[in-house]
Amino acid sequence: MTITPAPRGQAGASGVAFLLQLERRLRLLQDTGEILSLSAQLLGQRLGAQQVACFDIDQSLQCPTLQHAWSDGLAPGAAGEYFLGDYAARLADALAAGQALAVSDVASDPRTAMPAALATFARLGIRAFLNIPIAKEGRLAALFVVHSSAARLWHADEIELAVQVSERVWSTILRARAESRLRALSATMETQVAERTREFGRTWNVSPDLLGVLNLDGYFEHSNPAWQTTLGWSVEEIRTTKFFELIHPEDLPRTHAAWEAANQGQPALRFENRYRHKLGGWHWLSWVAVPEGEKVYCSARDITVEKKLEADLAARNSERERLWRSAQDLMVAIDADGCFTAVNPAASAILGWLPEEMLGRSLFDFVLPEDAAATRQALAQVSREAMPSFENRYRHRDGGHRWLSWVAATEGDLVFATGRHVTLEKEAQSTLLSMQESLRHSEMALLQSQKLEALGKLTGGVAHDFNNVLQIISGNLQLLQMTLDGDPLAAKRIASASSAVERGAKLSAQLLAFARRQPLKPLVTDLAQLLRSTEELLRRATGETIETRLLLADDCWRALVDPHQLENVILNLAINARDAMNGQGQLTIELSNSVLDSGYAARHADVAPGDYVQLAVSDTGTGIPAELLDKIFEPFFTTKSEGEGTGLGLSMAYGFLRQSGGHLTVDSLPGHGSTFRIYLPRSLEAETELPLQLGGPVLGGKETILVVEDDVQVQTTVVDMLRGLGYVVLRASDGESALAIVGSGVPIDLLFTDVVMPGKVASTELVRQARLLLPQLAVLFTSGYTQDAIMQGGRLEPGVELLSKPYRREDLARRIRHLLANGRHVTALHQYRAQLAPQPAPALPEGRHILLVEDNADARAMTSELLAMLGHTVLAVGTAEEALPLLGTPGLDLLLTDISLPQMSGVQLAELAARDYPQLEVVFSTGHAPANSGVLDPQARFLVKPFTVKQLQRALLPPGQ
Repeated sequence: MTITPAPRGQAGASGVAFLLQLERRLRLLQDTGEILSLSAQLLGQRLGAQQVACFDIDQSLQCPTLQHAWSDGLAPGAAGEYFLGDYAARLADALAAGQALAVSDVASDPRTAMPAALATFARLGIRAFLNIPIAKEGRLAALFVVHSSAARLWHADEIELAVQVSERVWSTILRARAESRLRALSATMETQVAERTREFGRTWNVSPDLLGVLNLDGYFEHSNPAWQTTLGWSVEEIRTTKFFELIHPEDLPRTHAAWEAANQGQPALRFENRYRHKLGGWHWLSWVAVPEGEKVYCSARDITVEKKLEADLAARNSERERLWRSAQDLMVAIDADGCFTAVNPAASAILGWLPEEMLGRSLFDFVLPEDAAATRQALAQVSREAMPSFENRYRHRDGGHRWLSWVAATEGDLVFATGRHVTLEKEAQSTLLSMQESLRHSEMALLQSQKLEALGKLTGGVAHDFNNVLQIISGNLQLLQMTLDGDPLAAKRIASASSAVERGAKLSAQLLAFARRQPLKPLVTDLAQLLRSTEELLRRATGETIETRLLLADDCWRALVDPHQLENVILNLAINARDAMNGQGQLTIELSNSVLDSGYAARHADVAPGDYVQLAVSDTGTGIPAELLDKIFEPFFTTKSEGEGTGLGLSMAYGFLRQSGGHLTVDSLPGHGSTFRIYLPRSLEAETELPLQLGGPVLGGKETILVVEDDVQVQTTVVDMLRGLGYVVLRASDGESALAIVGSGVPIDLLFTDVVMPGKVASTELVRQARLLLPQLAVLFTSGYTQDAIMQGGRLEPGVELLSKPYRREDLARRIRHLLANGRHVTALHQYRAQLAPQPAPALPEGRHILLVEDNADARAMTSELLAMLGHTVLAVGTAEEALPLLGTPGLDLLLTDISLPQMSGVQLAELAARDYPQLEVVFSTGHAPANSGVLDPQARFLVKPFTVKQLQRALLPPGQ
């Protein structure tokens, strides 16, 4: 048989509240039937029972008398005598001893599983019951029964509640009977005096309440036995002790007040105080006092238990109130209309709203509209069952929102809910998801970067060997061309082969760019100016049917980048865009400032947070399919038809930008076009000048050059070219051999060495040790594959001169001539400065005002110092562009300018000076012979480098002196 647990009676504070409520309501009743009816109904409903009844036990338990029965689902019992037979005989002793009896199932309990009893229970519809005995003075006086139509498990707090109710009801019945009898006795006068006295005496003796007659002196002349039962004091002790002596000190003021009111004739008094027990401790008594003549008739009930329960309830309520006020979680009560009926102070800390601002308002005034539907569904769920957890967002007073995680349950018509503030957890969760997504992107980017890095190393190695091969072919072609004796067919073939070498060199340069091994010469560049200067070139490259737009933001930052290489990248992207648009569409180039934060950097493994200049190239072409976006930067990958492209353009751009510390991304939507975004690090330095472009005639010399090259064929070709230019050439195949030659004492003017060298002595170590032996030694590096040995962050180290393979004979000749001339010139200037330093400066009253234009910083500084020591006033600049606005300086006598300058040459500068300032004298400073300088004016004055102080002084003399 399955016993179903019944809904438990509320224990603790809730049970106490029930007893107090019952007590208050019973005090208002005097009729025994009404007392039994009310108490049976309330207890039955409280316990979820189907019947509650009360029996009087006059003689034996076998024949009790039913006083009253309340029924809900069972047949009501008629008042009268009942015969319980053997069942009662078995339980009489236990019930008489005051033991409550609980039977969860009459069919399985051995105390009731008798055929006769089971038949009776079945007829009455009883399956489980409680029997609560009322034993007085050692005998069973009454029996309270609680019947259930279904088997159920009786809990201890339910049994205790039934016992408490039965005792209070029985006490109330006895008191009501006593009071009823007293009233009946008072209805008659003399004829019922004896009966009233007997009944009064009986009531007086059996009443659980303390009854007494108090005289005006404060002594109880009469007291009933309940005094001794309750407080332990005998009748005699009570009679001889003034009642004030038994009262708790704290209760004396209100007791005195009640006593004074009685003495003043107040008809009835009700108050409470504490009386001392004979054995110690205090008992709370609830008094009803009626003055009559010189006596006060008193009745007191022991309410110590009730007071303790009230105190416990108050403490619990106080504890709940403290918890309510101090809780960090939001606690609310919501009525059936969804309005707040209670809100704790945590609302201010969490939502910024005062509790009184939320009371009476709908919770949907605060829930975000996006969460309203889910919140309604949660409210509907909690009305049916407890809601374990639910999250939504509430509006904050400042306009934002806060995440709350709720648990809720119903009680009556209210929903009680507690909301925990989880905004930080939600934000942390969101951040974690974002970090996981960023990590995934970073891993993908790292894999792609590693893939491209591996391809870069491969292509870099191929380019190195390829450049050496090209150098051999190119050098021999140039040497062969010098031996032709007017053979046009041979010259044509050599020209064709040379053109093929140039195409191969371009292909090799693209491979090196992708491998990030090309030598870069970055300058602080104004990208807006760079784009304006290349605009016409871009329009010619894309054609008239492509609309080209430049959108350049104001005050764009400068960037440190190799401008020539960047021009190639932009041109390559423009040509790709033209091809993607099939010659018809719009090309947009935008330039703006951009700040890449740590979040962006976390999603892109190849970029660091910081300030960048963003250059975006967008087209309206066919776009790039998503599955190809990860491949477009790989070398030799192309979406063009066969023969229309090498597949190296984007890989070159990618490698160049990575080598420049930049970043390249692409966004594309098939059918709508593509946007390539270039990010270059911002530079805070001033814009720098473009590098020197060497020109002029191909000249040789008589100096000694040491060539260090491990490839025998390349070495032979270079040696032949240099000897053809007139130089004395020494050769070595590795760093150790080269150091032996330098250490032998042979005079060497210039070291021409490959960067990549076999053996123990690297090229940089060779240069370092060679300059210790020969401090004035000029050095020129060459390589087809630049390594980190002479690079810093992908760029050439300051002061390093590099001639990339394959190079032409003309480039080699001009570069060597330039280095040798500048080296000798600077050395001579240092020597002359040392000679002049200890001597007093000559007094030259006719010192001249000179504008010096020299791109070599050392030469410019030394020449300026020499001129000043000679008594002249000097303005020194590095470019013709800087010199132009100074030509009109008042009192300027002479322009001393180098011929080979960045951008505008010294010859062009002199022509502008002659046009605008014809009185200004001009002297050209050059490392070439005047005949090879490119100056056409036969009257031109020259100062050939390296020059002596006397030569400098003569060059500065006015014409005719």
